[in-house]
Amino acid sequence: MKISHPQLTMPIYLKLASDMPWPEDEKVFYLLTASGLHLGRNHRFFKSCVAIEDWPEDLAAQKPFLKISYPKIPRSLLETVVGFFDLVACRHGSEAVALLAWDEQEQKLVPIIPEQTGTVMTTARGEVYPVDLDYEVPLLPEHWVLLGDIHSHVDGPAYASGADMADEFYRPGLHIVVGRLSEEPPEIHADAVADGARFRVRDPQLILEGYQRRRISEVPSEWLAKVAAEPWSPERARRRQVRAELGWQPGDGPKTAEPDLDQPGGHGADRNKGEAA
Repeated sequence: MKISHPQLTMPIYLKLASDMPWPEDEKVFYLLTASGLHLGRNHRFFKSCVAIEDWPEDLAAQKPFLKISYPKIPRSLLETVVGFFDLVACRHGSEAVALLAWDEQEQKLVPIIPEQTGTVMTTARGEVYPVDLDYEVPLLPEHWVLLGDIHSHVDGPAYASGADMADEFYRPGLHIVVGRLSEEPPEIHADAVADGARFRVRDPQLILEGYQRRRISEVPSEWLAKVAAEPWSPERARRRQVRAELGWQPGDGPKTAEPDLDQPGGHGADRNKGEAA
């Protein structure tokens, strides 16, 4: 398929079939294929097709972007979730997670607390600190849409760690981290992921209705019953590494297959960094 325009110095061909006829009448042209951009040439003494990295200068530049239209997280919900994180930290010293789903029928956000196990280590002084967190996304009703998650870093800073970014690469949506739980208010960091690209949400008002103080007394007991903690061990670390090599990440559902490496955004993700608006 040929794309021509008065502004194009050379035509661009889209290779839509493996048996696409070679453009014999073009001296030089671009060929866009599943394996990348190529430069085709019909010379007097040869024909060539060479992979290139530089795109046509005639094309206008485009920056990655993400404009948020997620429903805002109600203040009461956020404050209750932070209270939940506080109680888990006091009981276990571990991280915790709450998932966020959108109820299409009720038109509201619904918190989901999955079964989860936090790994902790104890220092020689007897201080407990979190290492990682394992959980599975439960099967949801058909009218619920998973929008993202909120997880805690206990008393650590709120930021997207390397492990967080790896875990969330194939999980589009909002990913919120709550840290410095010993402070009020705690630190809150938010990113949005789309097609493997990560965008920082610097303005919390885009996704939050606000925050005043944690609601410890309103945390449902069934939420706390979903959380367990166990000490770090080399065996557990090896199990996690093996599962990661097989494509499993914390937060995958119980029927998760290996990640689709060909999904949009899987290539060139380093170029797709920016801020959400």
